[in-house]
Amino acid sequence: MMLSLLYFTNPAHAASLTLVRSCHLVDGSQMTLLAEATADGNRLHLQINEHTEKAFTDMPDADFVGTIVLVACIDHSLVFAINYGSPYLKGAVVRKNPVSHRLERIDFAEKTLPRWLYVNSQEMQLIIPNIGYEVQSKYIVYQFSAPDGQTTEPLATDTLPSRRGFKKLAITGTSPTSRP
Repeated sequence: MMLSLLYFTNPAHAASLTLVRSCHLVDGSQMTLLAEATADGNRLHLQINEHTEKAFTDMPDADFVGTIVLVACIDHSLVFAINYGSPYLKGAVVRKNPVSHRLERIDFAEKTLPRWLYVNSQEMQLIIPNIGYEVQSKYIVYQFSAPDGQTTEPLATDTLPSRRGFKKLAITGTSPTSRP
């Protein structure tokens, strides 16, 4: 089912947004990934409750447009990524904390898609196989902790993080264009 919405940041430049995926959050609210078609690909937006914003907030002056390569709802979290130009993929995982119900997110840019998401009530870890070898390690781990937010730099490691105290979730999303 495709749904078109109007996005009114500036009434003179209203853009049509198409539903990509909706996920139910832990507090019962809903998060929706929306795509704005452009000549160069899709520009992504997130809608949480009635508030809509650009999907990539870590670099507010950048305009990321590309092909959607990953969309998944995993344990009340939304994981998504676009290919905005070789060699990097730009993506994020967004959830509401299961205890505080505050919005939490990890933003990433790597050469391959994430494979696992480790979660508990205080932390998230996004594990990405390292195929780019900008650092000498097997995995790149992006981390978020409730008190501190996202770490400045991802951790490079040759072993997967310990599962102790975490739920280890496989990321098996698909591109919206490859869904049956």
